[in-house]
Amino acid sequence: MSNNLVKQITVLSGKGGTGKTTFTAALAQMSASTSILADCDVDAPNLHLLLNPENISSEEFRSGKIAIRDAEKCINCGKCLDVCRFNAISSTFDINTLDCEGCGACAWICPTKAITMDLQSSGTIYVANTRFSPFIHARLNIGAENSGKLVSAVVNRANDRAIELGKGLVIVDGSPGIGCPVIAALTNAYLAIIVVEPTSTAIHDMKRVIELVQFFKLKVAVIINKVDISEEQRKRIVDYCIESDIPIVGEFPYNMHFYKAMVQKETILEHKNLNLSETMDKVWIKIKEILDRSEIMST
Repeated sequence: MSNNLVKQITVLSGKGGTGKTTFTAALAQMSASTSILADCDVDAPNLHLLLNPENISSEEFRSGKIAIRDAEKCINCGKCLDVCRFNAISSTFDINTLDCEGCGACAWICPTKAITMDLQSSGTIYVANTRFSPFIHARLNIGAENSGKLVSAVVNRANDRAIELGKGLVIVDGSPGIGCPVIAALTNAYLAIIVVEPTSTAIHDMKRVIELVQFFKLKVAVIINKVDISEEQRKRIVDYCIESDIPIVGEFPYNMHFYKAMVQKETILEHKNLNLSETMDKVWIKIKEILDRSEIMST
């Protein structure tokens, strides 16, 4: 799926709260001169909280159809009310757009064509600048669906922007889980980095994400965060990665500086904690080795 001109790293996690966005922001800082950033967690975006972007343009994103009624054409026959299975049509034949699922049954059966299916505004895509790199992010409207399509639009714009500006890397902050937005965030990806913590729940969900990434035949690496909260669970992660031939590019102990940096809207590198900076430097070296290895193999 990866573009020959641009390599994309998508940072994922099986569950929320593992530190995925924190590490994405750190990678953004380390690759500032060569990368484009994208926040693909459009349902609950928060990378902008650390990057404080300056939006330079915005674009309405339209996706998913809803029923629109033309009262002048409507003859109040009630056929639409009979076929609607989502209680989106009232007794006065007004349509509640929040309840409408866009199935189109009402438009199909309407004898006067008083109901049409129109694209709805689902969200907004922003092009921005940050103190590190150009940044593409988006926000899904309240109650809107099709977040996977919005994520795909963000990923595509980020890759197009990278080509336009001559950047060789796109760093994507994906959603937790394995749903449609995660699959969309893997579009064009070369490497997926899974952030996991040593708990039973996180390990279970990590395995599901890895299975998804490997289904698409993408390279995968793991970062273990809060590594010292359970040595037993850490060993489970390490053993699984060894058996699956998955590199662990970094291990980070539980550290309050993660939270202090977040409160101050800084990356963990800007927070100037020596231990975190040294460990992150090693992570970045290992990630670059994975990316550079593909260039050597392709020549």
